[in-house]
Amino acid sequence: MIHGGLTLPRVSETKRWLSRLRIKGFRSFADVTFEPGRADVLIGPNGAGKSNLLQFLRMIAMVRTQSLGLFVARDCGGASGLFHSDGPRRTQTIECELEFSAAHQGTSRYRAAWQWAAGDRLVFVSEELGIQEHGRSEWDTEKFGAGHFESATKFESEVKQRAKARTSKLAAHLNLCLKGLSFFHFHDTSVSSLLRGNARIADGAYLRSDGSNLAAYLYALRESDDEADQAAWRHIGSLVRQVAPFVKELQPTAVSASGTPQVREASEGGSVRLHWVDERDSRFGPEHFSDGTLRLIALVTALTMPTHRLPRFITIDEPELGLHPAALALLVDLIRSASAHAQILLATQSPSLLDMFAPEEVVVCERANGESTLRRLDPATLKEWRDAYSMGRLFEKGVLGGQP
Repeated sequence: MIHGGLTLPRVSETKRWLSRLRIKGFRSFADVTFEPGRADVLIGPNGAGKSNLLQFLRMIAMVRTQSLGLFVARDCGGASGLFHSDGPRRTQTIECELEFSAAHQGTSRYRAAWQWAAGDRLVFVSEELGIQEHGRSEWDTEKFGAGHFESATKFESEVKQRAKARTSKLAAHLNLCLKGLSFFHFHDTSVSSLLRGNARIADGAYLRSDGSNLAAYLYALRESDDEADQAAWRHIGSLVRQVAPFVKELQPTAVSASGTPQVREASEGGSVRLHWVDERDSRFGPEHFSDGTLRLIALVTALTMPTHRLPRFITIDEPELGLHPAALALLVDLIRSASAHAQILLATQSPSLLDMFAPEEVVVCERANGESTLRRLDPATLKEWRDAYSMGRLFEKGVLGGQP
């Protein structure tokens, strides 16, 4: 079992955090339990199962939006490949359990189990919501039966559920918890990358996982009347200049269908492009950003969201790709700051990034005989090693595990 318990900045005690995740029968996970801390670094060799953990968290987010079928078909190539070991013939059921806890306010729980169905789909064989009030050992639960292909809980806002039963209020509450699961993957910075493309102005409410609406999100911050949005916009510009001083100013600009800047007021149905100005006041488009600079802008934007826009749980896969060491230090500072309001899970293979975290913040993913395990490092067992070596060096020497 993985244990958290890190000493981190003071946070609101009313916000519920993902305190426990159990996965059974999913890809390389036969049965694993993960108890996230406030800022965790996931390490391990290629093929160990790091990506499987991230993918499962993505799948749960799709369950909330009634998009499980789309996710399985489009992103997973069908349900057969999601089952542990030799697939559904040997592992008949995928199960999960997520618990969200808040100090002195008890714990909320979501449970689900799926089996393979014709058409290479997943079908629910059980689904359950529960709540355990503070100071009580009993769980108050509601079950939703079996045979459905999308979640039967109908996670909706509490406003829509006011006139309905207490079960619906619990679903509305868990909706807030699951809605906060967010994933960022900014690997593709090629010429045809969505990060470099135009985005719809109307698509700026939140930053998408692939950064495809980066220009629209930054445009929304700049044009917002909200002081927190304005502060975030100014902060992003300042942080980018710290590591890329040649970027004097970011200029998300409304453009016409041909890609030229619009002189008249932008419409909600229009597009926006991430232009920028260099230290000589020359103006460029996103195609002139280096890969590392563009990725840096996306990461800084993701970790500098105003509190009211910030997800509750953020996963970032290999954030170190293409970044200068100075940018890595800035990135970790932003992670520390954001972890006052959100849980953050990083998947990495970078010794340099690992150097900036404590042993108790590191989770090692390893695989043996086709089965992945998760293990949080124990600071006490590494004390003598830490007197002579950095975390990154211990990783390279194989002391931490997580090696091929």
